[in-house]
Amino acid sequence: MKENILSKIIQESLDKIMSDRFGKYSKYIIQQRALPDVRDGLKPVQRRILYSMFGLGLEHDKQYKKSARIVGDVIGKYHPHGDKSVYDAMVNMSQWWKNNIPLLNMHGNIGSLDDDPAAAMRYTEAKMSRVCEFILSDIKKNIVQFVPNYDDSEIEPVVLPSIFPTVLVNGTQGIAIGMATDLPPHNLGEIIDATKYKIKHPNASLSDLMQFVKGPDFPTGGKIYGTNGIYEAFETGKNDKHRIKLFSKYQVYTKGKNQFIEITEIPYGVIKSKLVYEIDLIINNSDIAGIIEVRDQSDRDGINILITLEEDANVESILGYLFQKTQMQVTYSYNNVVIDEGAPKILNLSKLLSSYIKHIKEIKTKTLEYDLEKYKLRLEIVEGFIKVSEITDQVIRVIRKSEGSKAGVIKDLIAHFGFTEVQARAIAELRLYRLSKTDKEAYLLEKAEIEKEIARIKLLLSNEKEFNKYIIGMLEDMKKLLATTRKTEIINEEYNFSYSETDLVKDEIVNIGISRAGYIKRISQKVMDSNDFKNYVLKENDYLIHYEKSSTLNNFLIFTSFGNYVILPIYKIAEVKWKELGMHLTDFVDLHPNEEIVSIIEVNNWDTLMYITLGTQNGMFKKVLLKDFKVSRINKSYTAIKLDENDIVVNACPSDGTKDIIIITKNGLSSKYSENNLGLYGTKAKGNKSIYLSVKDQVSNFTLASNDDVITFLTDDGLLKKIRCKKIPNIPKNIKGKPIFKEETQTTDFLVSDMYPTREDDQLLIKNTLGETFLEPIKKYSFSKANPTLIEIEVDNLYKVRIKKHYQEWKYITNKNLFTKEKIEEETETINNSAKKIEEIDFDEIDKKLAEYRNKKL
Repeated sequence: MKENILSKIIQESLDKIMSDRFGKYSKYIIQQRALPDVRDGLKPVQRRILYSMFGLGLEHDKQYKKSARIVGDVIGKYHPHGDKSVYDAMVNMSQWWKNNIPLLNMHGNIGSLDDDPAAAMRYTEAKMSRVCEFILSDIKKNIVQFVPNYDDSEIEPVVLPSIFPTVLVNGTQGIAIGMATDLPPHNLGEIIDATKYKIKHPNASLSDLMQFVKGPDFPTGGKIYGTNGIYEAFETGKNDKHRIKLFSKYQVYTKGKNQFIEITEIPYGVIKSKLVYEIDLIINNSDIAGIIEVRDQSDRDGINILITLEEDANVESILGYLFQKTQMQVTYSYNNVVIDEGAPKILNLSKLLSSYIKHIKEIKTKTLEYDLEKYKLRLEIVEGFIKVSEITDQVIRVIRKSEGSKAGVIKDLIAHFGFTEVQARAIAELRLYRLSKTDKEAYLLEKAEIEKEIARIKLLLSNEKEFNKYIIGMLEDMKKLLATTRKTEIINEEYNFSYSETDLVKDEIVNIGISRAGYIKRISQKVMDSNDFKNYVLKENDYLIHYEKSSTLNNFLIFTSFGNYVILPIYKIAEVKWKELGMHLTDFVDLHPNEEIVSIIEVNNWDTLMYITLGTQNGMFKKVLLKDFKVSRINKSYTAIKLDENDIVVNACPSDGTKDIIIITKNGLSSKYSENNLGLYGTKAKGNKSIYLSVKDQVSNFTLASNDDVITFLTDDGLLKKIRCKKIPNIPKNIKGKPIFKEETQTTDFLVSDMYPTREDDQLLIKNTLGETFLEPIKKYSFSKANPTLIEIEVDNLYKVRIKKHYQEWKYITNKNLFTKEKIEEETETINNSAKKIEEIDFDEIDKKLAEYRNKKL
């Protein structure tokens, strides 16, 4: 027992064994499962199904048989694998939307364009379609190689004697080990015409062949724009450089007050229900404006997907969007991997046709040779019958005198009359009434016909020109019987269905709330009116920094504490329910977990001559042109300012360049100077120092305001103070600020948290420690112009307070007429010159000298 076990142990390296076994497995999968043979265009399972159905007598003009019976026969005799895989292959061969000419006819539910599964095999019935006449004809003539099946109980063909170009007309898809095949369907009439031309002109160029084969012809139709991908695929067998773009066919019309897009054909391989779902999802998510609904009205007469549009919808832009965002348009890639001469190869169109022609000629040569032998044998017999008819009496006498056995009769006939063994055997089996005068005349006529057929076959076998005519004649007969008109329209010009996002956005005013932690909510006015604002949902320790009405046509320019900025089109913000947190900024871009929003600016026109001023808690400030923030990709964050270590951005403010910058520190020191004194930089620069800070002090916030503006200061203890901008003293840059709360500092210990220029119709945006959010009118907190003082905000358990601006059209960013063209050009030139000068200034040297000056003064 032990010796038997030891004898079975393989003394070999495991990696060598694995490599050898996997190589054998790979070869099996490639040759016996996944890839079609270029000769008959079939995978092994398809070949076995057809051969099994042929054995069951399921020709196209015979009755149907249950699919389960066929599957059982295939598995039991030829294909020892799962019944599901065999049945799926049968169903696939019968589906019109996958095959230009289905090989099987099936009764019952065979699935649908919506990817519905076929009925179970016990319910459906099948038989071969008429095209199988050209695939299995003459298979009994022993013209293809047969091999034993898996258990040596049956024999099966290695290839079928097909003259139908299956691999080109119906295409194929398959995944093997380390390779895959993807060959699309083509039009039978075009393939036959190209084959005929190739037979007549073996060295035909690709351009010659493409006069006939225009490109793929998909059973579901559609439109192909551009021929570069087709040419590349036909030339190399692949089209890696130029994808084939396949579009849905549609028509646009107006009925009543609405416009309609009616889709009548969809791209090959697209699941119709999934396409309808994609369009419906766009409608439900309000991704674009102008689409009211989509309905699938398809029936037995064909595909009909009806998209209802609004009266004033931009049809071209909607189509462009749908083509780019849904499977109304797909790309297709050729990968013509087939088994040729026992090995996987990538074949171009010319080689595919050459292999097809070679196979037809081999099959028909063997067929003719088989027929020739049959005719010769029959001629030999007929000649013997004719000879017998002339010496009937003598033959009968010899037969009577012969021994009783059939062998004795045959022997005597050969000996007495010189008949061949074949003739003698046929005569021995012949009934005497067949030797009449009438039968002799029939044999003479048959002999003439046989001799004529033998001469014809010999001519075909010996004369290549005549043989080619014979092949072409068969192809023409097949074309007349099976060919259909082209379904897929090919347009030479490339067509780029583009769209403008602004054309697809409905211009509406929406409520947008954005929290410090990055949660963004779009809330309808109806939901707003039916809920209490204090129940606005926020995470613990999070608070609103923006709550405004905004236009869906605009963009949010969002600045973060880490010196980055993000552009967020407002229409991309999904509408949510009142009690939902909303979307997070990280749903649009990647951000650091500790990165927070510090400023949100609504932008309508990037080309307006405007500036964005950025400031950090360490006192670094810079001014950047608004247009410098414009980017082509909006799904990532960009650098707005370069930060030193342990520094963060505190705010970013828009301006027209005519205001004052007011800075406030946490210790209540303020500084004010004209923004004209601030340098103009690019987005990646870090700016320069704008206020001197003590060791324990930091910039709390800054704002830009005009002389008559009211500045509202907020403290972390919930105190508020209003001051006219002109009351704040001007202080040069990089000089220590002056206390803004002189009269309160003796009795109050606080830190300034924020400051804003405000109007009487602005509101305080307040969150308390209970998680409730309030809106308080700012005019409720009045101040004495002569002696403004700190006022306590009248909210219990106050946690955080901000300013909510009264909604108005953004007077800076959207005002395209703020500057005339001449003024813009003048300002732009001034800015450019200033930027050059600023680049030449050594700000570190200036800071050093200012520090020396302060030390001397101290």
